[in-house]
Amino acid sequence: MTSPEHLAHLSTSARSRVLRMLKRTRLNDAIEVTGEERTAARKGLHSLNHAIDRARVEQSKLDADSRLFPPSAETDEARAKLGEHRTWLAEEHRYASALAAAADIVHASVRLERAWLDRPDARRDGNGYMLAALLQPFQGRVVNAPGYKVVVFHPDPHSPTLLWREIHDGTVNRSRARSMLTKWSEREQTYVLRDPHGRLYVTAPMVRLELTPTDIAPPHTEGDALRAALAAYGFQAYDDGEGGHTWLVVPLDRDASEDEMFEGPHFRINSSEHVDRPASQHDERWSASFFDGIGQGGEYITTLDPAPTGSTLAEDCAYIARAIADFEPLVAQD
Repeated sequence: MTSPEHLAHLSTSARSRVLRMLKRTRLNDAIEVTGEERTAARKGLHSLNHAIDRARVEQSKLDADSRLFPPSAETDEARAKLGEHRTWLAEEHRYASALAAAADIVHASVRLERAWLDRPDARRDGNGYMLAALLQPFQGRVVNAPGYKVVVFHPDPHSPTLLWREIHDGTVNRSRARSMLTKWSEREQTYVLRDPHGRLYVTAPMVRLELTPTDIAPPHTEGDALRAALAAYGFQAYDDGEGGHTWLVVPLDRDASEDEMFEGPHFRINSSEHVDRPASQHDERWSASFFDGIGQGGEYITTLDPAPTGSTLAEDCAYIARAIADFEPLVAQD
C-alpha cells in the first residue's frame, strides 16, 4: 500500500525506498507517453513537409501552364485555392514544428530525471567534496554513457601560482571517450578516477581532464519546452522573477535583447507562478498575460485563453506559441 497513512508508519529508509519506487514508476510511464507523443509529432511534421513539397510542385505546374495556355477562370480558381492551401500549410507547419520541438524537450527531460534517479547517492568526505574512486587498472566498460562533455585544463604559464586554465570544452561520443581514457591510462604517473555519478577524471603531470556524461545533465525545465515552441515562431523568451516566483518574458519585437525585453509590448508567461521546474512537474496550463510596454514594465492589457483542458505540456507550449503569433498582428494594427 502507498497511502499517506501507510507511508507515515514506515521507517525513514523504507519510506524513502517506497517513494523512490513510486517516482521511478511515474517516470517510466512518463517516458513511454512522452516518447509516443514525440514520435507522433515528428510524423505529423514529416507529413506536412511532404504536403508542402507537393503544393510547391503543383504551384510550379500552374506557373508553367500560365505561360503556355491562355488565361481561364478555371486556372485562376485553381491558383487561388492553391494559394489558400499553401498559406494553411505554412501555418500548420509552424505549429507542428513548435509541437515537435517541445515534445523533444519534454521527452529528453523525463529521461534525464530517471537517469539521475538511477544513479547511486554520491559519497562525500568530511568537507562535503564528492569522493572519486581510482580505477586501477582502467577498464573501458566504465565508459558507458552515450557521450561525454570534456574539459581539459593546463597550468597557466602566465600565472606564478600555476592556476588551472581551461583550454578545451567540447563533447565526444562514447567510443572516442573510451579511446582517450585508454591512451591516458597507459601513461606513467597518470590516473583515471570515477565518481558515483559516472564522471571520469584524468590526473597527469601538468594536465587534468574532466569527462561528464551527457545523460546526467540537469533535466530540462517546463520553460525550456516553451522556449523551444516559441523559437519555431521566431520569438525569444527571457527569464524573469521576483520573490521566488519565476516567469518568461516574450517581447513581440523579435530582435529585442534581454536588456530591451520590457521596452515594448511583451507577454509574461508562467504556470503555477513558475517556469523553472522539471518538465514532468508541469501541472497547470500556461498563462500568457500581455503588457503594452509603456512605463515601468508596462501596463497589463489582457490574458490569452489557455490551452484546452487536458493538454500535455508539449501541446500547451505549441498552443501558447501559436496564440502569441496570432495576437501579434492585432498589436500592429493599434
